[in-house]
Amino acid sequence: MERIQVTDKKRLQQLRFTGVTEERLQYVYEYRNILLTLVDSIVNELYEEIWGIDSLREFIQRHSTLEKLKTTQKRYLQQCLEATIDDHYIQTRYHIGRAHSEIGLDLAWYLATYTKYIDIIYKHISQVLPEQATRILLVIQAIFAFDMQLTLEAYKAAEIEKAAHPLRHELDKLRKVNGFTNQDLKNLDQFSGYISFRIDSIMEHFHHSLFRRLKEESHYSFLQKEKYLAYVRNFLLQFFQEKIYDDLEAYFLIIRDWSRLIIEQRFHENFFHIAAESLCEALKQVFLTKEYVHNPRIVQYIHSFERFSKFTLAMVNEIIRPYLFLRDFDFLDIYAYEISTIDFGRITWIDDKMKRLLKTLGINKEHPIGRRCYELLHNRTVPCSECPVLKHKSEAMLTTLGNEKGLNYYKIRLLPQTKIFELSRALLVIQDVTKESKVMFDMLERLLQLAEYRDDDTKNHVHRIGKLSGMLARLAGCDEQFVSHIEIAAKFHDIGKVGIPDYILNKPGKLTKEEWESMKTHVLIGHQILANLDLPVIQMAANIARTHHEWWDGGGYPNGLKGEEIPLEGRIVAIVDVFDALLSKRVYKDAFPPEKVKEILLDGRGKQFDPKLIDLFLAMWDDFLAARESFQ
Repeated sequence: MERIQVTDKKRLQQLRFTGVTEERLQYVYEYRNILLTLVDSIVNELYEEIWGIDSLREFIQRHSTLEKLKTTQKRYLQQCLEATIDDHYIQTRYHIGRAHSEIGLDLAWYLATYTKYIDIIYKHISQVLPEQATRILLVIQAIFAFDMQLTLEAYKAAEIEKAAHPLRHELDKLRKVNGFTNQDLKNLDQFSGYISFRIDSIMEHFHHSLFRRLKEESHYSFLQKEKYLAYVRNFLLQFFQEKIYDDLEAYFLIIRDWSRLIIEQRFHENFFHIAAESLCEALKQVFLTKEYVHNPRIVQYIHSFERFSKFTLAMVNEIIRPYLFLRDFDFLDIYAYEISTIDFGRITWIDDKMKRLLKTLGINKEHPIGRRCYELLHNRTVPCSECPVLKHKSEAMLTTLGNEKGLNYYKIRLLPQTKIFELSRALLVIQDVTKESKVMFDMLERLLQLAEYRDDDTKNHVHRIGKLSGMLARLAGCDEQFVSHIEIAAKFHDIGKVGIPDYILNKPGKLTKEEWESMKTHVLIGHQILANLDLPVIQMAANIARTHHEWWDGGGYPNGLKGEEIPLEGRIVAIVDVFDALLSKRVYKDAFPPEKVKEILLDGRGKQFDPKLIDLFLAMWDDFLAARESFQ
């Protein structure tokens, strides 16, 4: 019996490329009776590993049950060990990949699980078939490689479909909420010619109905009557003749253009409600006459058109909702701008307050629409890594914008949008918090000056720590924002020492146990001083104050953190602080020679210090020594 029973030439080629052959499958098939006895124990061990990961356990509980997944996985492994691949096998694997994609299972985890799977399978097979284990494993790896290709295809197809038709799901939801059904679409489609056939009568009644209603709305006196009526006439003819309502993407673009008129305050949203009501009234006056009133199909058409109008207005309201929030809460003194998420970062709209803000920043000479926000506001050539849109952040983040008068601090947040709106645009709001931030920053600078006053060497020490930390951060591959932040933040690493008594701080001899415990509290004092200000640079400083005495092996204080539990900024300052302190003369010790300091740092590799960072630091030892001398 052939082990490969596949009719698709493309799939046969994939099997060859991944190393799945008749001979290799036949080899596994010969041992299937022994291998099948291992299925339960292999799958149980795999899911024991998976169940131990909190995020995956929650995912399983949300979408299925552990036992159900085990049963499915056992069936799959049995198929692999039966060593027969046919069209049904391929179709099943592809559909499973699509199902995983649709429920949101991360592809990276999905593929990584195969690696863990292989390890477990090899362990179990080698116990019962030690001499054959490697050869059998190579065949299973080849099958898995083929299955991964099917999974990747499934995920890619799902992503393409989502990108090509992102509106369908959201608009279908909105249609259902507003009672606009598929039967209504059929009615519009079946009788679409009615509009064209009676367009002149419809427009005459629409004209009278609309302007009778608008007389009560004095702010529409600017409306150019003839031009507007010509637009409506052409729109109705083209929209229903070309059946644009069947093309949701095209229809959404029209709705978005209408919504923009409201957002830019050229029209009030009431105008669109009045126009829709006037059009529905015009259709009733034309078609619900003695001539047509007893025709049930025409009555159905009128009702479908009314529901279609309601659905259209609902779409407009969905898009303009966040802008109405901005208008209604104008007293909050917030600025807003909109960027494209398709053509990322391109500014598509700004409000009047944002225009004035740009002017104060000296950006009034350039037209902002069409520019990239990160180029315009931050003088960057690539998107900001902390952008709320890129990070899907709901909480506010802080940024700085500078002009000739200095830095201003702003909170930026992504304003919650409807799903429809999120498909193409992101609305960002910013709030100026410069005054409160500068007051807090000035207070911290004064505290740092107080620490300098109490210790003659502190001023030079904190300056050097900032500069050297920036050097190590850049060497470690950190971005420029991180580097600039740590150069400032690291200076505050020992600010908590303002709360330590002078007799301990400047004691020339060894500290007693009680004195040492008191000295250790400076990290918590420093964190408490800094943690309440949500400027990013001060939040980093708070992290550094709290963690720069933690040790890589967990032997530090105050919390016994170990490894990468210690934030990167804390691990960087830990090295630089010890480096500078050992090379410095203090009241309780003389300066150490450079070679002795290098020896101490190397000895702390993997114990006190991050081994990768120490390796980088020692590789550029002479540069750091020279830099320290220049910062004296």
